[in-house]
Amino acid sequence: MRREILPAKRFAIAQRIHFLVCDLLPLVLAIALPFLLAQKLLVWQGLIMWFGMWFLVGGIGVSVGFHRHFSHRSFSAHPSLRYLMAVAGSMAAQGSPVYWVALHRMHHTYSDISGDPHSPHAEANGKKDKLSAFIQGHMGWALQHDVPMPSRYARDLQADAVVQRVSKYYALWVLAGLALPALIAVLWLSKDIGLEASAILGLYWGGILRLALGHHIIWSINSVCHLFGSKSHATPDKSTNVWWLSLISWGESWHNNHHHAPTSARFGVGYRQPDIGWWFISLLCKLRVARVRLISR
Repeated sequence: MRREILPAKRFAIAQRIHFLVCDLLPLVLAIALPFLLAQKLLVWQGLIMWFGMWFLVGGIGVSVGFHRHFSHRSFSAHPSLRYLMAVAGSMAAQGSPVYWVALHRMHHTYSDISGDPHSPHAEANGKKDKLSAFIQGHMGWALQHDVPMPSRYARDLQADAVVQRVSKYYALWVLAGLALPALIAVLWLSKDIGLEASAILGLYWGGILRLALGHHIIWSINSVCHLFGSKSHATPDKSTNVWWLSLISWGESWHNNHHHAPTSARFGVGYRQPDIGWWFISLLCKLRVARVRLISR
């Protein structure tokens, strides 16, 4: 066993429970609830709820926060903003900030070779065929995987007061990610459709469906963006740029660009590579609550 990992068997039960509750259950409910509920889940209001919560959680929380700020330190930020990003990222239900960052840094260390926690390639994950290797790299790894030692991959965050404070209440932030859209929908729509119907609409679109789809969007950066697409840079791994994922992933799918310059705050280069995460960071810089350290060209 490498000293930089903790073996999967130590965490097997916890990982499977987390997968069932945070990954599989939202997907089942997202499919089943529209058929089970008597009232209509209003589409256009629901889409607004979904995109609003996905921007908060997937955009500000995961792309800008967990990935560009906490994992790669591509920009510095005011403590209040750091707290918001850590909380929003935790609402994605993909683990605490320390765990997420450590896993991602281990991915960069062993990208597409043995040791990569979520490579979709058989030679890296040990599967026998391309389909099972893709499934393992996309979501199968979440059922059971070695855990990177925080002391090796996230020592800086172990000493980070903001991150430790947020990580302590990880489960509560996941629940808050469900309660917040329900509350917003009640304040917005209860006069028109009633208290119960508005709460259910917000919970479904901004909570359950956002979780179900959000996981697969983020996982696609691990799987799709290491299998299909184009390469702008000759990186030693198999990372690619996938244009059709760029908007919904906040620019994360310019993944080959990112592997070429991991500490850059900007993933998409030029107007043909839209990068909403970078646009948001640029706004933060103009508001003087953040400062960029490196921009790739």
